[in-house]
Amino acid sequence: MKQLYVKVVKQVAADTAYLCTAFPIALAAFAVGVAAFAAGVGTVAVWVGVPILAATLYAVRGLSAAARGRLAALLRRPVARPRYKRAPGDAGRMRRFLAPLTDPRSWKDLVWAAVQFPVALFGFVAGVTWWAVTLAVTLYPLYGWLIRRHVETDGMEYATTWLGWGDAYSDATTLAGIGSFVFSMLQPVVLRGLAKMQSAVDAALLTSPADEVRPPVVGDAVARARQRLAV
Repeated sequence: MKQLYVKVVKQVAADTAYLCTAFPIALAAFAVGVAAFAAGVGTVAVWVGVPILAATLYAVRGLSAAARGRLAALLRRPVARPRYKRAPGDAGRMRRFLAPLTDPRSWKDLVWAAVQFPVALFGFVAGVTWWAVTLAVTLYPLYGWLIRRHVETDGMEYATTWLGWGDAYSDATTLAGIGSFVFSMLQPVVLRGLAKMQSAVDAALLTSPADEVRPPVVGDAVARARQRLAV
């Protein structure tokens, strides 16, 4: 039973962290992606927009990398990193800089920046609201009496009166206790669902079956050394 409780607590913490960190990354990606893309398209006729679009794709690429790191932490396993298109080795600086413009993977990151913002916003607001309500009803016995001392009503008596219990403070604390139990029991399920919704969007747009998890450079060097020794 203790192990199950610890597992649930860890999952709630992971889902909460994932939802809370999704919003700032989503906001930055949406603001940079949409605003800079609009500016680039608007000035592409005078060629100024071309480097702006390339810079936009580079910026979104960095933010999408941060999102993949969050996704890997939530799933507790490595997440495939995409292979971005590169210009030939003999290409000039400008051609290398503009390489993302002909890379479908880079444009897919831009689509992610636009699509995931409303999902991240909903998940963040819903998750924070659920936490706020759960804490409010759980801690009500500690602060409810103080509100009633300085304010004519705290709103709880409306609910208790509607239920036919009366308007006493004991009735309000009883209702708060029931609410605390219900919201606490449903919290892992609600947060898990919100995190899965967000992670599904991230996984669909930030990864693909063709992507492979590339080993570290040190691992590559060790593997090559072992092959040479085996020969």
